[in-house]
Amino acid sequence: MKKTILAGLIASASIVGLAACTSDNTAENQTPPMPATSDISVTDITRDYLLSTDRLATVDGAELNQASEADVAALKAQIENAEAGSTITIPAGKYPHLGVVTVTANNITIKAEQAGATWLTGLVQLVLEGDDITVDGVVFTEGGPAERFGAIRMMGDRNTLQNSTFYYFNHDYEYEPDERRSEYPKYLWLSLWGKEGKVINNQFEGKQKRGTLIGVQKNETPDNHYIAHNIFLDQQQNQFNELDIKEAIRYNGNSWEAIRIGDSKASQWPSNSQFVDNLMINMDGERELISIKSGGNVIGGNTIFESAALISLRHGKANVVDSNVIIGNEKLLTGGIRIYDEDHVIKNNYISGTRGRDGLIEGNADLRGGVVINTGIIDVENNETLDQSVKGKELNKQWTPKNITVSNNTLVDTEWGFVYGNQTHRVSLFNNDVVETIFTGVNVNFDSNVIDNTQNPQFVSVRATSDHPLVNATYSNEFYAGNITEGEQLGEYSATLPKSVKHGGFNSYEGAGADVNELSIITAEVAGPDYRLVGTFQR
Repeated sequence: MKKTILAGLIASASIVGLAACTSDNTAENQTPPMPATSDISVTDITRDYLLSTDRLATVDGAELNQASEADVAALKAQIENAEAGSTITIPAGKYPHLGVVTVTANNITIKAEQAGATWLTGLVQLVLEGDDITVDGVVFTEGGPAERFGAIRMMGDRNTLQNSTFYYFNHDYEYEPDERRSEYPKYLWLSLWGKEGKVINNQFEGKQKRGTLIGVQKNETPDNHYIAHNIFLDQQQNQFNELDIKEAIRYNGNSWEAIRIGDSKASQWPSNSQFVDNLMINMDGERELISIKSGGNVIGGNTIFESAALISLRHGKANVVDSNVIIGNEKLLTGGIRIYDEDHVIKNNYISGTRGRDGLIEGNADLRGGVVINTGIIDVENNETLDQSVKGKELNKQWTPKNITVSNNTLVDTEWGFVYGNQTHRVSLFNNDVVETIFTGVNVNFDSNVIDNTQNPQFVSVRATSDHPLVNATYSNEFYAGNITEGEQLGEYSATLPKSVKHGGFNSYEGAGADVNELSIITAEVAGPDYRLVGTFQR
């Protein structure tokens, strides 16, 4: 295998020739770390606790020199002209305005000589057209994506982003509302287009402009991406006054997800991707934190802390939401999981301290409960489907839930527990007219769930509605302590909770609720890169 090294950058020295090396640091040779476990109570967990670790090296941005234009041009040429099997090792420094850099060869590694000390600043986009390309240990900051699909476009198969950081990468590109309808542009940080991509042990911090952070673009074939052990921090909406334009608030308030897997037009095809064992803190982009718009995905083992958003099964079938720990910590607009479409399994999740309430954006069905069974606009009981060719019933509309399993979940101190939807639906993001006929979920099976609102009995453990009752819902071994609205709409349940003990910081209930032995709190001990940045700045 041929490998190359980019010569060191010292002060204003020029880039010089190439030399051989024999290192190998691909994702395939790394053993994924085990999730963290602790006896700290879920209610005592803090941001500092989640991010505390002794395993990280420190990289000081103030000590990094800026490369010259000649150095940057040489680096760009080396990457674009790399031969198959090459490794390009980039010395410490700041490399501004690489622009769009296209990698066509296969089996290429682009890595920082010192992880975290190679900063790509200004406008940049790495287009990974080849297969088996790895980007390792690189920082994207003090700039922004050179094109709307992100600073990295993973176009080929089996491409990997690992041990890298995006830090407040929100600048240098044009960001103004358009003249047509005052809509702000949508810029991603990372997009995946090929198959079997890996995004592992990275940190994504401070996305503050419109556009999904990570977007999976797909076709009719499964993607099989693996996105794991990443840290997501501090995604905030409206930092640039995007919501000040009243007539555009509904669509400018959309497309702020941390990750979107698929899109509406491709939603009836499987992605079969995994979003697992990630840590998400203060991710307040919009109501959809993890937006699923495809089928066969697993959202499992993630820790979501103080994030005013939900796991959203927006489109697509047969997705599994399993063993996530969602800690609202009494923050407003926190919630759990919302459901559209068919054949999903929601199991073994632990949801604590959420404080969802009606949102301020009209028409967006924004009640944020622990588990929300949304209404839809099609009669799935009689096998009606959405169809891209039918006006008003296109695939981007609301597919009524059907054949949903909700089992062995624990909800503790949740202002809204299970919510049976009666939401108003609008014609589209751009048409605020109300859809006249809506339908409720069909064949929703509740089994061995616990909702414990004994701490705040006024909280609504289950909100059912007689005007929009679920169809053919079943209940088995259900326990609901707290306020029940229109309880006659429910099947059999007990208002007396099973015996419980504290185990590993979780409430463990005898014979029901989440199996806490299968739960873990993800922390920086196992997630994110192996360095921390200091000497950074936001602008």
